[in-house]
Amino acid sequence: MSTLDRDTGRDRYFEQRDRELEALVPSREVDCPLCGSGDHRPLFAKQGFTFVRCRECSLVFVNPQLDESVVLEEYRTAATNDLWFDVLTSDRQQALDRAKFGEVLDGLEPYRGRLLDVGCSIGLFLHLAKEHGWDGIGLEPAPRARKHAIELYGLDVRPEPLTEAGFAPESFDAVTLLSVLEHATEPLALLRECARVLRPGGALYAIVPNVESLACRVLGAEARTFDGRNHLVYFSAATLANALGRTGFEVLRSTTRVGSLVPVLARVAGREPYGDEDHPLSAWADEHGEELERDVERLGLGYKLDCLATRRS
Repeated sequence: MSTLDRDTGRDRYFEQRDRELEALVPSREVDCPLCGSGDHRPLFAKQGFTFVRCRECSLVFVNPQLDESVVLEEYRTAATNDLWFDVLTSDRQQALDRAKFGEVLDGLEPYRGRLLDVGCSIGLFLHLAKEHGWDGIGLEPAPRARKHAIELYGLDVRPEPLTEAGFAPESFDAVTLLSVLEHATEPLALLRECARVLRPGGALYAIVPNVESLACRVLGAEARTFDGRNHLVYFSAATLANALGRTGFEVLRSTTRVGSLVPVLARVAGREPYGDEDHPLSAWADEHGEELERDVERLGLGYKLDCLATRRS
């Protein structure tokens, strides 16, 4: 087990997630959420879910999927919600997230004004944004996370989905989708609504799993990001730019983060990717890991994909 898993409680979260996934049966056949094509090829099956790649636009997605009502109910009531809350409020994860969110705010600084954070979770990003002079509103369906954001940080966080929130057109200077877009059953509809509430020239910042990351390439189905209940669509830099272009945005910058070398090197050494970190490559990774992590990110192979875009006039 990795030290990150132990320090943040990820070990307990993933154990519970696996138990919950066993009870779910996907039944809703879907066309490609990006281009609408019904032509796709299977990549692999995992925990009862099949992951496919569109033959027309190359988007990777889950098909069949759970009914949307089932997914929303899981977000509100599943035991993993409380366990993920514990992950997000752990000291180590808070330190990681503060650094990540600081970089996001640096990228958004030229647009500082009124901010909408869709899927704001425990409110840490909105809290940091407020400290940087933003006027922010959050949307979050999970009750415990929303309560935490309101009571600890004094934020304006609402339970409605964006389509039901009633925001006026062009009423925000920036919108953030930080680890949110991959959860959407209709990602283009979500992006169009983000464009609607953004002023012309306003900014959208998205963070999604990078399906072309080194970890996904090496680990395949074993990569933790492949979760048919929570993560429904899997973007690359190209497919994310395609989605943004279709919905009124122009990409300014696309980068990757999180080299995720520990599970990759464990697999190369013939060990379980998310098992014990003590394997034949451990000492070498300890000596060269930080430098290699940066190289992986610079090559566009990081585990997470960050994208800054603007709404076209």
